[in-house]
Amino acid sequence: MSSLASIADALATRFVGLTADGEVLASTPTRRLPNVIGQGPVILVYPPSGTVQLGTSARRDDHHTFEVKLLRDPTDVPGRSDKLYAWFDAMRDLIGQQMQLGLVDLTAELTDYRLELDGQKYGGGVFGVVELTIEVRVNEHVLTVSA
Repeated sequence: MSSLASIADALATRFVGLTADGEVLASTPTRRLPNVIGQGPVILVYPPSGTVQLGTSARRDDHHTFEVKLLRDPTDVPGRSDKLYAWFDAMRDLIGQQMQLGLVDLTAELTDYRLELDGQKYGGGVFGVVELTIEVRVNEHVLTVSA
C-alpha cells in the first residue's frame, strides 16, 4: 500500500537534477519542509489535501492533491520573471515525461499551475513561485481483518 509520505517522496524524486535557463537547484527536492530556505531555487512537495473512499469490494479509491512548489529568491526583478517561465517549462516538461511514480496502483496528472513573482511567503521571506498541482489517484486493494 502506498503511504502519503512515499507518494510525496516519489514526486520530489522526479525533480532531482532539474535545471532551467542555466540555473540549478540549491538543494535536493523534498517533502520535508525546511525551516528556512536560502538564495537558490528549491523544490518543495507540500502535504496534500484530498478525499478517501473505501468501497465494499475492499478497494481503496483515494484522490490526493499535491502542491509542488519551486521557490526562488525574489532578487533581480527584471530577470526573475524570465527565470520563472523557464522553471515552469522545465518542471512541466519533466512531469509530462515521468508521471509514473514507481508505485503500484496509482496514477498522477498535472492539473493546474501558478506563477507569481512575489507569490509565496516562507520562513520570513517572500519568494517567486512556480506551483504545480498534481492529482494522484490511488486505487488499491485493502487487506481486511476478519473477526
